[in-house]
Amino acid sequence: MPGGRTISLVMRQPLAYMRRMARRRVPALGHVLAMLALAAAWLPNHAAASCVVTQRAETRFVMGGGVPIVPVTVNGMPARFVLDTGAERSVVTREAVQRLGLALDEWVATTMQGVGGAERHRNALPRSLSLGGVALQRRTITRDTSLTVARLPPVTATPIDGLLGRDFLASFDLEIDFPAHTLRLHDVHGCSGAFLPAADRFQPIPVEMPANTALVVPVRLGGVMLRALLDTGANASLIAAPGMARIGLSPTAPADPEAAATVAGIGPATLRVGMRHFATMQVGPVTTTGVNLLVAPVHAVPIVDMLLGSDWMQGRRLWLSFATRQVFVAP
Repeated sequence: MPGGRTISLVMRQPLAYMRRMARRRVPALGHVLAMLALAAAWLPNHAAASCVVTQRAETRFVMGGGVPIVPVTVNGMPARFVLDTGAERSVVTREAVQRLGLALDEWVATTMQGVGGAERHRNALPRSLSLGGVALQRRTITRDTSLTVARLPPVTATPIDGLLGRDFLASFDLEIDFPAHTLRLHDVHGCSGAFLPAADRFQPIPVEMPANTALVVPVRLGGVMLRALLDTGANASLIAAPGMARIGLSPTAPADPEAAATVAGIGPATLRVGMRHFATMQVGPVTTTGVNLLVAPVHAVPIVDMLLGSDWMQGRRLWLSFATRQVFVAP
């Protein structure tokens, strides 16, 4: 019996019982120390065993306009949302509000600022959202399902209904297999470090999370270290104003007409951007040669040097661990 319990029992016994207990042999000190050593040896294994990874859902996505589009069920109806780790807030279009029969919040509206300008609309209030059969709730105290309403650019011939952002996605670890067009949602508890099996060939990339759920990774470009927001909703990686300053590009320099492009995002307007060629780009353990990147004097939220888009992710498997604040990449 544990010592505390034995003393409690003895104190409630008659004197004769106490004398018999006193004549019993006390366990040897060596035996006690051996038991303690066994307990100490067991603790690390027990702690390691507390890392639990549970797959909650698996669903396929399609690539449209260079970004992954996932099937989301809204109010029991099928919808198409861009999987967007660059979006802090999930968005639904005004057309989808009508088609899906979504109620609008009478009290709360949100202003969205994108490359196409700013828009303000009342929030949409779906009764339910699900992905791969798993109910989705925002990672907030209220665990609500509200969506911001905004205009989105056309991505494919078939209109998309919205963007699925980090307010819903960060409740899970995301395993994104771009070659297989497969997304898996995982619950991860009690894990840290390189908790993924070595057989999966995942290698870690250092991560900062300056806005709680934003995944910011280091990118070496032309010998300069930049901070990049991991953005599955961007079809092309882009160097923003802070990154331009770091690598010595003037924000007012005219773009080469032959190397310029037009980009669109939230809001009605479009933006004309330049393009620059770089010999190498290194993201964690992955080095890419001969890279063309968009360049524009814009500012992202949170403040980062660049957006690392789906153009870099295609052909790779990623594990985005919001639970352990890590990113892993495999060939």
